[in-house]
Amino acid sequence: MTELEIRGLRRRFGGVAAVDGVDLDVPAGAVTALIGPNGAGKTTLFHCVTGLDAADGGTVTLGGRRLSGLPPHARARAGMAWTFQRIELFAGLTVAENVRVGAENRRGRPLAAGLLGLPDRRRGEVRATVSAVLDRLGLTALADAPAGTLPTGTMRLVEVGRAVAAEPSALLLDEPASGLDDDQIARLVRVLRGLAGDGMAVLVVEHDLRFVGAVADSVRVMVGGRIVLSGRPDEVLAAPLVREIYAGEE
Repeated sequence: MTELEIRGLRRRFGGVAAVDGVDLDVPAGAVTALIGPNGAGKTTLFHCVTGLDAADGGTVTLGGRRLSGLPPHARARAGMAWTFQRIELFAGLTVAENVRVGAENRRGRPLAAGLLGLPDRRRGEVRATVSAVLDRLGLTALADAPAGTLPTGTMRLVEVGRAVAAEPSALLLDEPASGLDDDQIARLVRVLRGLAGDGMAVLVVEHDLRFVGAVADSVRVMVGGRIVLSGRPDEVLAAPLVREIYAGEE
């Protein structure tokens, strides 16, 4: 079942079509990878889907609900979560506090309760979510560490944890393997495969083809603002076009 549906998405910058009528389905219960050369439009597509940038046309639908034109916070409330190519954490907060932000953003707390100092009956539920996410990502031992003091790879895992804590129906990750060592990549593969196994729709924009081959159920190749190739990882990663693209970048 398609959870996230993108149809005819377009974004132009002057006379350049960065995203040129893209159709993309991200099914529930699977990891979909989007690859392609630098400048292909992958991150622009990502920003248009999440609402960080305004598309010039097309639609984004999540769980049957049309999100086109909605701001990022509304898309998050609808069940979409994402991480950035550039790590965006609250450096002065602990690892657990960063993950808690994700849990609280999704569940929400009535404004009146916060202003009046009333007890939040969901506080225990949020704590349980944070604990479960830290355990899933192997971050429990670092729960009280300031996020800004951690190595880049660990910070990236914390950012993934914050997104996962929001319990989204669709999780979008832009270059999540960047800065991770082999052990962290293996851990992230297990986490994303587990989330897909739980029914989540996962979209990964990635350059690391080894990571893509290990994590993805299907791969889409984007070139010049368009999806030009789709299929199973073994088929797509072995295609002459993909070999040419990545040989050229190396």
